[in-house]
Amino acid sequence: MKILDAIKPWIRKGTNGKILLIICFVGLIARIFFLIVLRDRLDVDVDAYLAHAETLLEKGGYYKPGTEIPTAYRPPLVPIFYAVLLWTGGGVWLIGLTQVLLGTATIWYGTLASWNLLKCSDEIITAGILAGSPILLYANCSLMTETLFTFLLAYGFFLATLLTSKSRLKEFLWLGIIAGLLALCRPGIWAFYLLLAIGWIAVSLKSKVWRNSFVRGLFVTGGLLLVIFPWALRNYLVMGSPIVMTTHGGYTLLLGNNDTFYKEVVQQPWGATWQEDSLLAWQQQLEEEMKQDLGEEQSQLEIPRDRWMKEQAYQWIQSNPTKFLEACWLRIRRFWAITPNNTPGGTEFFDKGIATIFVLFYIAAAIGTFYWFKYSRTDQRHMIFVAALISCIASFCLIHTVYWSNMRMRAPVEVCLAILASGAFLDSLSIWKSLGGSSEKESSSPPEQE
Repeated sequence: MKILDAIKPWIRKGTNGKILLIICFVGLIARIFFLIVLRDRLDVDVDAYLAHAETLLEKGGYYKPGTEIPTAYRPPLVPIFYAVLLWTGGGVWLIGLTQVLLGTATIWYGTLASWNLLKCSDEIITAGILAGSPILLYANCSLMTETLFTFLLAYGFFLATLLTSKSRLKEFLWLGIIAGLLALCRPGIWAFYLLLAIGWIAVSLKSKVWRNSFVRGLFVTGGLLLVIFPWALRNYLVMGSPIVMTTHGGYTLLLGNNDTFYKEVVQQPWGATWQEDSLLAWQQQLEEEMKQDLGEEQSQLEIPRDRWMKEQAYQWIQSNPTKFLEACWLRIRRFWAITPNNTPGGTEFFDKGIATIFVLFYIAAAIGTFYWFKYSRTDQRHMIFVAALISCIASFCLIHTVYWSNMRMRAPVEVCLAILASGAFLDSLSIWKSLGGSSEKESSSPPEQE
């Protein structure tokens, strides 16, 4: 009974609250189903997040898997998250089940963010999209950053919708802490923060109470730095450089900007992937060139390697501007693809089904964005929030236009698109209100927020 009493304040009166709970339950069951069907994915540790977690427990530090060599190659939050679950005695199945719960919580918080802005039934669209997103369903079964990141992003947007001029400063500090956790989970979020900072300064300068706006922004920044500082300090002490992100950026940039990738993928028909034999040969050649340029010792260190790879990528881009633009166009199409290149156990019917889902999703998001702006012109708070959603989408799209890109990289913006799609029926809602039918829509009170 205590559990039921605890969630009652979060359940809105009327049918919408029940519908949300039903959608979350269906989303939970769907995630458990896919976890069972794709259980083999839990044994595939492509980016070594699980290996980092196991090494963290075994060696007592953040080292290269199986060694005691300090590393900053991968962001630390997911390995720490996995290490905690492993420490409790759970294995990969506990990780999978925990990610299923986080995926379900993403539906909940993403929908509440929509509700806090719309105050009407349209937020159920957000719930349906997040519950059935093929990308997020697949992410729950993978040892990657997507599930934890999208949960934190949905929760962060939910917190942002609660903030008003009357909110206490500690609430802005908490939002900054969530922002810091996001950065430690997926460093690509820094581009979004840059856009937010520019917008924050612009809004603060135009605001009549700019000092209050500026102070609130400082508390958000303070929360962010509070989380990031230990990571940067650790990297300075053990690696000689205050790395805020990772030492992985150079490789990711070079991976999609080189002659071999251009020949093997860009020049090939749509859907071509970089075959393993060719990729391994390219990586071997890369190692040999690094040893020649940096020497045996320096070529084994992460920071010199990262810088060398960035330089190689910059040189290729400068020497091949046309090829670079072609590669960028390919990366944009891969980022927004409606079907994956490789579907586990997929069929033509399955791929067409996924394509149909994403086409409808994109249409709803486009329509919703139009109406969000149309009906937010007189509400600065709504306008700022919608601009933030679009900035988040744009930042990730731009990053993966230059860096490595595929359909999976779009997972972080699924939350943003789902919230925008909730505005798809705002026009019909406005007509309904103009006919005097708003009382039923507004009779439902929002969840009580503590």
